[in-house]
Amino acid sequence: MEKELLAKKQMSFANIFIISNRLQTACEKIQSDITMKQWLMLAIASNMDGEKNLTRIGKLMGCSRQNVKRLAKPLEEKGYIRLVKGFQNSLNIEVTEKYMQYSHKMSDKHIKTLNLLFDEFNEKEIIDLFNLYKKLENGLAKVESFGETMHEEL
Repeated sequence: MEKELLAKKQMSFANIFIISNRLQTACEKIQSDITMKQWLMLAIASNMDGEKNLTRIGKLMGCSRQNVKRLAKPLEEKGYIRLVKGFQNSLNIEVTEKYMQYSHKMSDKHIKTLNLLFDEFNEKEIIDLFNLYKKLENGLAKVESFGETMHEEL
């Protein structure tokens, strides 16, 4: 039984990556002007309160400030955001009216995508999945902490 449980954990772990890759590929066919990572960054920046600096956005996305800057540069060139100096030379993201218009234009496609993705789930299963992901996030925090201690030992 323990061996079977380990195999299920391993497959669940692998499936997180597989689903993530497939979701990114599928959604970039629907939303071709920006990547899914750029979309995530914009969604976070346009919905967060307070200073929208690259470090803070990176923390919420689970990536570095440098990665956020790499995602932001092409968006700035397209006119979806402005990078503005903030407190202590931090860089803040300001979403532009052009992005707001794009977001409004894509809204129906995003809702259709979510409905298709969760079509086979009932309301309870969606709530259960949401709660299970919160548990997975708690486990991830433990893995991150473990990784930090492993890094310190080197």
